[in-house]
Amino acid sequence: MAKKFINKITIVGCGPGSKKYLTGYALQQINSAEVLIGSRRLLSLFPDADLDTYVLNNNYKLLLTRIVSLSKRKRVVVLVSGDPGFFSYAKLIIDKIGIENCEVIPGISSVQLAFAKIGRTWNDACFISLQGRSGKLASVVKKIIENEKVAILTDNANSVKLIARKLIDSGLKSRKIYVCENLSLEKERIREFDVSSIMKIRVSDLTVIIILDES
Repeated sequence: MAKKFINKITIVGCGPGSKKYLTGYALQQINSAEVLIGSRRLLSLFPDADLDTYVLNNNYKLLLTRIVSLSKRKRVVVLVSGDPGFFSYAKLIIDKIGIENCEVIPGISSVQLAFAKIGRTWNDACFISLQGRSGKLASVVKKIIENEKVAILTDNANSVKLIARKLIDSGLKSRKIYVCENLSLEKERIREFDVSSIMKIRVSDLTVIIILDES
């Protein structure tokens, strides 16, 4: 069992992007924090916060050591995008210091919001993240073949067009694809395509796509 800390580290799920999707309890914990840690985008949600802030980028392990040190004398809140339990930095923190030293506050993931926007349930979906993961496209196609409903988080290196090309090469032209861009933000856009037509349009790299087999 890990040694118990004087101050628990609070991990807050900040939802899909807009501040309005944070829960009241999440905001309460952020407002009572002495140290706020998160990406530049998440920290920008709280420009008037009068407290110490640390930017989370690619310094995951180094910052983790600082989080532990800071928690010995201050109330530390770590901001993560979406929900802490869904492809999140929260896992590294919990694995390092133990859940007994953390309070995890759930948030709304971009995938949850994407399914809500297209009016579909997500309890029976298969979830995949390609963000920061290379060489995974072959396994993605396998998952799409095996499941009627697949949600994928994409990035610059693993765009929806690359996925669509793999589907065409595998003979999966009949799949329906929903492209959900800028979820919860001012330029939010939800579009529906078949596999072939998506190759002809401009799509943001950072997005949620939902692939359905409705044949």
